[in-house]
Amino acid sequence: MKLFKLVVSGSEQDFSIAYNSSSDFMNYNDCGYSGSEEEKYISFLEDLKKNGGPQPVNIKVKLKTKTVDRAFSKAKILNIESVGNFVSEL
Repeated sequence: MKLFKLVVSGSEQDFSIAYNSSSDFMNYNDCGYSGSEEEKYISFLEDLKKNGGPQPVNIKVKLKTKTVDRAFSKAKILNIESVGNFVSEL
């Protein structure tokens, strides 16, 4: 079971997402996804589906237009199929 923490930065059109995971609640490490933001998001969805626990995914948003901390349930994230739609939901 993994816990996930995401950091979204940039703007709503030109953004990057850092994906980190932990299995012990303390030490978060980079997930190592590669490719475009869409490819990394798809890898994240697959990892979340297979290895994600029942805890919400913590999301730190540092966009030019807003800065906020969010938490989405696993089910909500798995229903968002596109990285663009995911960032819009934040």
